[in-house]
Amino acid sequence: HYKERQFATRATAMAHDRSRLFWILCVLFGAGVLGFVGWFGGVIPTRTCSGMLPQGVSALLVYQLSRTPADIEAVFGAASDPCRAAMIAAMDRANTVDLLGFIPTYTAFLACFFLALRRAGTDMVARIGLATVLTAALFDVLETATQLHITTQLPGGTKALLLLAIGSRGKFLGLAIVCICAGLAMFLRGKLVGRAAGVLCIAGGLMVVAGLASVPARAALSAGNAVAWILMLLYAVQAAARRA
Repeated sequence: HYKERQFATRATAMAHDRSRLFWILCVLFGAGVLGFVGWFGGVIPTRTCSGMLPQGVSALLVYQLSRTPADIEAVFGAASDPCRAAMIAAMDRANTVDLLGFIPTYTAFLACFFLALRRAGTDMVARIGLATVLTAALFDVLETATQLHITTQLPGGTKALLLLAIGSRGKFLGLAIVCICAGLAMFLRGKLVGRAAGVLCIAGGLMVVAGLASVPARAALSAGNAVAWILMLLYAVQAAARRA
C-alpha cells in the first residue's frame, strides 16, 4: 500500500509539472484579456445612433447581432445622420483591435486552459473544449472581418448580413460550449470550492445561450462569458501557484 501511495503521489506530481507551464501561460493571456476588456470599455459606444441601450448591452453587441439593413441603420443611423461617421470610426477601431489583438489573446487564454487540463489528465472534456475554442475563434474572425466590410458599404448586402449572422451565432454558441466544458472539468476535478466554481461556470455558458435566444436577455451574452472567464482565470491562478 505504501508503494501504491508513493506511485500515485509521483504520478500526481508529474501531471502537475506537465500542466504548470500552460496554467502560467493561461494566467498571462488572461491578464491580457482583462487589459483588452478595459480598453474596449472606453472606446465602444454605449448607445447607437438611434438611441440609448439597455444596461449591459453595447453598440458593438447590437451591431454583431444585426440581421437586416434596418438593424444596421438603427446602429449607424441614416446616411445623412451626423452620428454615422463617428459610429463607423468607433466600430472600425474596436473591430480592428478585436481582429488583430483580442481574438488571438482570448483564444490563447482559453486554449492554454484546456491544454493544461489535458496535461493534468482531464482528457475528454479538455479535447472537446480545445476544439470548440478554435472553432469559436474562426467564427469570431468571420464575424469581425464581415463587420469591417459592412462599414465600407452600409447597410451591407444580403450575403454580408448572412455571413455576419453565421459568424456571430457560431461564435457565441461556441463560447457557450467552452464555458460549459470548463465548468464540467472544474466540477470533475475539484473539491467543494472547485465544484462550486464549475457549477457557476456552466451557468455562465447557459447565460450565453439564453442571451443569444432572447432579445430581452441580450446582456447575458457578455455577462455569462465574463462570469465563466473570471472563474477560469482564478482557477488557473491557483493551479499555477499550487505546489505539487
